[in-house]
Order: sequence, then C-alpha cells, then structure tokens
Amino acid sequence: TRVLSDWLKIEIAQDPGGGFIDRMIALVEGAERQKTPNEIALTILLAALTLIFLVATVTLEPLARFFGGSLGIGALVALLVCLIPTTIGGLLSAIGIAGMDRLVQQNVLATSGRAVEAAGDIDVLMLDKTGTITYGNRQAADFLPVPGVDEATLTEAAALSSIPDETPEGKSIVELAASRAVKPSLPAGATFVPFTARTRMSGVDAASRVLRKGASDAVIAHVKELGGAIPEGLKPIVDKIAGEGGTPLVVADGAKVLGVIYLKDTVKPGMRERFERLRAMGIKTVM
Repeated sequence: TRVLSDWLKIEIAQDPGGGFIDRMIALVEGAERQKTPNEIALTILLAALTLIFLVATVTLEPLARFFGGSLGIGALVALLVCLIPTTIGGLLSAIGIAGMDRLVQQNVLATSGRAVEAAGDIDVLMLDKTGTITYGNRQAADFLPVPGVDEATLTEAAALSSIPDETPEGKSIVELAASRAVKPSLPAGATFVPFTARTRMSGVDAASRVLRKGASDAVIAHVKELGGAIPEGLKPIVDKIAGEGGTPLVVADGAKVLGVIYLKDTVKPGMRERFERLRAMGIKTVM
C-alpha cells in the first residue's frame, strides 16, 4: 500500500506464531499426503493383480509335481518378483513429486498430488482485476462534460487543477489535456490543495477561481456549500463510468460542475493472448 496523504495507524494484535505465514509453514510441514482418485484406483488394481499372481505362483509347484517335475522355491520366488507390478507402485510417489516440482517452477505451491490433479480439471479461472491483469495505476482516458459545458472548458479546468498534482492520476490528466492541445499555466499566487482522505478532493485556489476535482459525492457537497446547483446530466455520466469499472473524478470550477474525468486502469500487455490460450485449453475466465 502506498500512502499518498494523511497517515495509517496499524496495531499488531496477532500472537507470535499465529500469523498467516506461520500457518502456511505449519500447513506445508504437517501436510498429510492425500492420494488422488487415480492413485486409489491404481492401488486397488495393483493389489488385485498381486493377489492373482501370488495364487498363480503358489499353484505352479503342485501342478509341476503332479506331472512329475519340480520348479524349486528359488524359481518360484524369482517368477513372483517379476510378475508383481512393484515398479508402478514405487513410481507413484515420484510422479506426484515431479508434478509438484513442475508447479513450483511456475511459482505455484502444491501440497499434494491431489492438488496437482485438481489443477488439470480446472474449467473456470476467476481473476481479480487490480494489480492482476492491470497495473493498478489509474490513468486519465477521457473528459466528459455535463450538458451546457464544452469539452475545452472542462479540459482546461481539469489540467489547471492537476498541474501541481504529483500523483500518477494527476500527471496523466495533464498529459491527456496536452494531447488535446490544452496546456494552461498556473496563475501567479495560486495555491495547490492536495488530496486528503477526509476531503477526497484536490485542486487549485487562485485569486478568482476555486478549482476542485475528486469523488463525486465530495465535489457535489463542495458545490452545494458554495450555493451551486448540480446538473441533471452529472449522475448518468458518473454511473456509466463506474459501471464500466472506471473511476469518475468530478471537476468543479467554483460553484459550477463542469464534468467528469474518466480514469481507467491500464491492462498489462499480453493479457489478451493469455486469455486466448486459456480459452483454447477449455478454461473460461471470469473477472
């Protein structure tokens, strides 16, 4: 967690040895090996074959004597050792360990062969968005003015309120405005108002302008305190951005709401190809 403003007070109330990492270590150290369904079925088959071969080997000596011959104990023991499928049974543990080692090389911790087999049966993969398939760094994607306000006015106010803002969001707003040929300069004596967890807004106070951008409810409350009215077209814009998984930043110039900045989280490169590979394997992805 990166603290951009204010402070965090953290109290550690966990008993020594009872934390998450301690429980993980205890889980790995004390994990009882669970047999997979395939191992259980194979074990039953091997036991049945062993019993059959044992009966067959034991009955060979009486049959040989009946016909006037003798095989000898040594030959019968050698035959039984060759027939019993001990090699397959001995390899089961090695196969499970090899599968777990392959997963460890891919940074996946498996505590049993059952988990390895379960990984092969996965048909749905559920993913968290922020920081998993995205960078977790919101970037300005668009300026959406409310009815009655032109985009240039909103862009100029958003860029002006973000020039002193050193957060990734603030820098991206200035860059997006510059890409649209809007490069305002701060007036003399302007004061930057940083974002705080209490106000949930940031902006610039100049001699004749009070610019704010921030959470919709915080900016709406700020505008109402200044005696301004909230345009009817604001809520649909905010709801649309939020519904698409974006972050809406409402911009106000004094007691007037100008519009909304659309912040998007940038998707990591190559994610589309990875999802296509998963779908080719028959795995559905859900975010």
